Amino acid sequence: MSDSQTHTTLSAPNSRLLRQRARRALWFGFKMIAGFVWWELILVRLIGRERVERTRMMRFVKLARSFRALAVDLGGVWIKLGQFLSSRVDIIPQPIIAELSGLQDAVPPEPYDTIAQIIEVELGRPVDAVFDDFEREPVAAASFGQAHRARLHTVPSSTNPSERVIVKVQRPFLDEIVKVDLRSLKTIARWLKLYEPVRRRANLDALIREFADGVLEELDYEQEARNAELFARNFAADPQVRAPKPYHAFTTRRVLTLENVEDIKITDFEGLESAGVSRKAVARKLFNTYLQQIFIDGFFHADPHPGNLFVQPLDLETARRLNVPIDDAPPSADGRPPTPFCLTYVDFGMVGRVSPEVMQELKEVIIAVSLKDARRLTAAAKRMGFFLPGADTTRIEQAIALLFDRFWGMTATDLKDVEFDEMYSFALEFRDLLSSLPFQIPQNILYLGRAVNILSGMSTALDPTFNAWKEIQPFVESVINKQEQRLSFEAAQETLNEALRLLRLTVQLPVQADAFLSRALGGQLEIRAQLSESSTNDLRQIQNGLSRLTWALVFTALLICATLLLINDLDVVGAACLAAALLTLLRMVFK
Repeated sequence: MSDSQTHTTLSAPNSRLLRQRARRALWFGFKMIAGFVWWELILVRLIGRERVERTRMMRFVKLARSFRALAVDLGGVWIKLGQFLSSRVDIIPQPIIAELSGLQDAVPPEPYDTIAQIIEVELGRPVDAVFDDFEREPVAAASFGQAHRARLHTVPSSTNPSERVIVKVQRPFLDEIVKVDLRSLKTIARWLKLYEPVRRRANLDALIREFADGVLEELDYEQEARNAELFARNFAADPQVRAPKPYHAFTTRRVLTLENVEDIKITDFEGLESAGVSRKAVARKLFNTYLQQIFIDGFFHADPHPGNLFVQPLDLETARRLNVPIDDAPPSADGRPPTPFCLTYVDFGMVGRVSPEVMQELKEVIIAVSLKDARRLTAAAKRMGFFLPGADTTRIEQAIALLFDRFWGMTATDLKDVEFDEMYSFALEFRDLLSSLPFQIPQNILYLGRAVNILSGMSTALDPTFNAWKEIQPFVESVINKQEQRLSFEAAQETLNEALRLLRLTVQLPVQADAFLSRALGGQLEIRAQLSESSTNDLRQIQNGLSRLTWALVFTALLICATLLLINDLDVVGAACLAAALLTLLRMVFK
């Protein structure tokens, strides 16, 4: 490689453009917050809450539309942020999510000369010295990079002298752009945290931290190559699931060379049907692979959108050689048997990890859902941090039980046909929960929630009759069987421990009883009590109300004094009192 090494370097990023980029983002953030303060904190006191609430959703949707336009224009982190926020169903209303969910990586590709220069700098050789038939037009262009088809001159440890590959190339100066964007985002988050209800409803620091960690990991293509290899190892025993093989000799932090595994896109329904592949079988396989990723491997593909999933039809001979099962789906309309297939995942820049503790709680969740056990589900969700402090878990449990009774077992198609009056009746019965919204998604399963949302929509699109309740039953039964085996051993161990504990108590009881009676007779017993969370919250609200009343009285007094002083031509003192009155008003509003 040293013989053909070049000394090509990329010019430095334009600092003026970076500053302009930061100013545009901060200006948008400032206008957003200023509009919120004007409507929600000032106008609401002047024209009434009802009139403000009447147009609130319309304003938020308009704001989301403006953000989408800014993100498409700037690209980079802002497109990722829109996609990230669209998964926060716990803190963002559905109309806004619908507006943001249309935000795609719709950015123009970089010119070929720029891409060729980056490859030359990263690999130390010109494009033509590494690749044959390198296509100048990218097959895909995203906010962080773009992908080109090519062939390798030689493949290490391969008998194929010219293998088809996909070359992902990062956009120029992306590290600097991401740093500027993340810095602007953190500044806007600091502004938002000045408002107490925002601090209470969302942990902005944790949100920004997880988002930034995910973005920075996506910038490292060497890490993406390792993710693809880990995924392939996890499914090594399943010949029906595959991932592209990375070529480390031609991979750096900014250039990634992968085996080309393009085939029928998972949402190309006409292509699947023409190939004789059962869409129902594909939906079932996709669902089952995620059960393994989440509940067994603890490592999952966090961005399963249609562009990242392919279906490879297999002939019968290849299927038998690879031990791919011949699907038992009904034959096609022309009588042909269903075609066996392989499900291929690509793009492992965004992955998620599930800790053993969270995995155990997630198993509790699916068992509770399968058994329609509202109490068990509520308890597991509480342990995972799905509820805000002080949430009324009894009411939540009642709401879940009602949802189970009415909607358990329904497919997504069935849910679309539910009458509005029925949903309205539910909303009325649990309006206290809907008004307080005591829910949040824990940060450690944020990407999991996003992946499950995408997976649900894709499974239903493949098979409108897809029923997750039915498909999950075999998995739940296996989990329950394993738990029963583990619990039987633990029960024996627990019985022995309990016997030892009772023996210790029997020995200690006379001494403890003597100490208790001595303290009681001597008047030395102490009783301690602690207020419940709801009582503490009530006292805090009373305290805040009294504080606001005090500030209101001070504001009124200062305003009257300022008026009297100005009327009597004491301008300087009157102006000082007026300024103090305005400061008091701001203190009362932002309390």
